[in-house]
Amino acid sequence: MRIDTPIRRGRRLSLTSLIDVIFLLLLFFMLSSTFTKYSEVEITGGSSGFNASSLRPDIMINLTKAGWRINGVQISNETSELELMRLATLGAKTAVILIRDEVSSQMLVSAVETVRKTGLKISVGR
Repeated sequence: MRIDTPIRRGRRLSLTSLIDVIFLLLLFFMLSSTFTKYSEVEITGGSSGFNASSLRPDIMINLTKAGWRINGVQISNETSELELMRLATLGAKTAVILIRDEVSSQMLVSAVETVRKTGLKISVGR
């Protein structure tokens, strides 16, 4: 036995609701995204082919979780910039930051920014 279904004709598909959904998605993604500019910190590493004895740095900075050790003297994070400025006025031109495993990347970036404020040339070692 055959059952015939009625064919619907004459009703058109409305795209208004589809446009509303696309607009809401666009609005959601625009408001939830961030528009911050990511900055980069330039760090130079050691160069190969140079004699190590002729390229001694003026300032050695050991960076640990406990704080800074500048030329063997333990210094807090707050007074490190003042000490670096004092050494720069005495004629220091280069600085090497030595990091250990417990140092986070944020601590390294903060140290590089602090040293860069003093106008010293920076290298990073491990």
